[in-house]
Amino acid sequence: MMYQGWASLQLWGLLASGIIIMLLVLLAWLWRRVRHVEQTSRYMQTLMDSLPDLLWVKDEQSRFLFVNARFNKIFGRAPKSLIGLTDYDLTDAVQAEAYVQDDRQVLRSGESLQREELICGEQGNKVWAETIKMPVFDERDRLVGTAGIARDITARKQAELLLREMAHQDYLTRLPNRPALAGRIEQILLRARSEACCVALFFFDLDNFKDLNDSRGHSTGDGLLRQIAERLQGVLGPYDAIGRFGGDEFVVVLGNQSSRLAAVRAGQQLRALFEVPFELDGVEYAISSSIGMSCFPDDGDDYETLVRNADMAMYHAKAQGKHRITEYNPQMGEENLRRISMEQQLRDALRRQELSLHYQPKLSVCRHEVVGMEVLLRWHNPVLGTVSPAQFIPVAEQSRLILEIGEWVLEEAMQQNLAWQRQGLPLLPMAVNISALQVHQHDFVPRLISRMTRLGYPGSRLELELTEGVVMEGAIPVRRYFEQLRQLGVRISIDDFGTGYSNLGYLSRFPLDTLKIDRSFVSDIDAQPDKQQIVRAIVQLARSLSVSVVAEGVENQQELACVEALGVDELQGYLFSRPLPAELFSHYLGATRGVA
Repeated sequence: MMYQGWASLQLWGLLASGIIIMLLVLLAWLWRRVRHVEQTSRYMQTLMDSLPDLLWVKDEQSRFLFVNARFNKIFGRAPKSLIGLTDYDLTDAVQAEAYVQDDRQVLRSGESLQREELICGEQGNKVWAETIKMPVFDERDRLVGTAGIARDITARKQAELLLREMAHQDYLTRLPNRPALAGRIEQILLRARSEACCVALFFFDLDNFKDLNDSRGHSTGDGLLRQIAERLQGVLGPYDAIGRFGGDEFVVVLGNQSSRLAAVRAGQQLRALFEVPFELDGVEYAISSSIGMSCFPDDGDDYETLVRNADMAMYHAKAQGKHRITEYNPQMGEENLRRISMEQQLRDALRRQELSLHYQPKLSVCRHEVVGMEVLLRWHNPVLGTVSPAQFIPVAEQSRLILEIGEWVLEEAMQQNLAWQRQGLPLLPMAVNISALQVHQHDFVPRLISRMTRLGYPGSRLELELTEGVVMEGAIPVRRYFEQLRQLGVRISIDDFGTGYSNLGYLSRFPLDTLKIDRSFVSDIDAQPDKQQIVRAIVQLARSLSVSVVAEGVENQQELACVEALGVDELQGYLFSRPLPAELFSHYLGATRGVA
């Protein structure tokens, strides 16, 4: 019996030891499991905190269950203090209600919601964000809350705001630009028609301002343009308007004149504003202006007619000795005669082969290697001499001669590029300017494709440069044309970007590869913070659209260093080379060993 009792005790002891060992093993496993879960949780939190985006999870009552470090930074609170709070605890009631309504919509629909919104922190922090809010399901596929991720797009929004302002404002003087002024003048004319009063439009062109710019520098010229704008704006009333047309041209509209004589007297008062010298950095500058005047209703019933006639009168004022005001009269037809004469000479130029092409290299920012070229049209006439494109291109477009000229440019440029290749030079991408009239030809794309096929010219070595106006018209056929060309490798760029009206919504949907910053923003950019801000905004916009940026008109090392620091991709300007005829350009390529 004693033996049996002892054996029983031994058995119970073994069982107890086994149970204890099992418990210890279980506890060790649980401890390792808890540590693993905690470690995994820490890893996940570290990962979430390292992301630059705001992340959060909420329950069905829109209470926060999780936030990452970026979220905490915006709202200025410790992470744990946010858990259990709602948006009403973090921001104003109106904003919080909008956030909660989004959560309810996601919970009702079970689908994600995407929007751009302004996130406002407790300390007044404001961040524009592109937000995605999505439903959260448990293991049984039940909706138990919402999650969100918000990407900071504040820099892009600021860039868009600046560019929208530029679409309506002159960047230098902050006056309305040409499109904005047109709308204001139409309002003034509408009132004048109803009240039977006179409206006077004055077209100002500063005398010899280019010489001042060349001798004193663009920064001095820009400072004086701002002062002129302020002086003119300071004498205007509620029914008047002012705008800058570009360069040294201003338009002033006086909308409540009792008669033409009263308008002339008002114009003399405007001219008298230039009798007082302008002062900049302690130096006085005597600046005069030639002014053309047209009046509603005598000289025109609409904005375009009044501007055209005042412009014509201004040219007469210059011809008569400058620094004067000249009224429009119907006999002023010399400008039209000059245009008609130039049109005929341009037709003869095509027949006589007076037109030629010059080529200007484009260089990469990284290594300053030639990566492409722009094709530029030139005209030398035995009688007129070298005619500026600024003079003959508008005539060509108005007469539709640009269609014939454009076809010749494409053919000549492609053949020349292929000829260089046969000489052993690289086949560089070549940018050709395209007129709006060419683009709107229904057979423009088929003809271009046919030409490239006939010549054996690769689409990847052709770039078409358009004005902002062509792109922003928003015509669906035009967009489709360029989508077809891009499928062949043809690149599309906007030339002189920033000088026209930019519909940013349409811009993002247009098949686009490059933005070319207008040379007016590059000139003296190193000394002008406002130009730097504009270029920075354009680069930021380009990055959001995944397109490249070319800086035109780089003329010195200071401008080069500045545009490179602002992040442009390619460079073009006199610092590297002027536009060259074909023979000299081939020598340039050989000397620089240009690469594609």
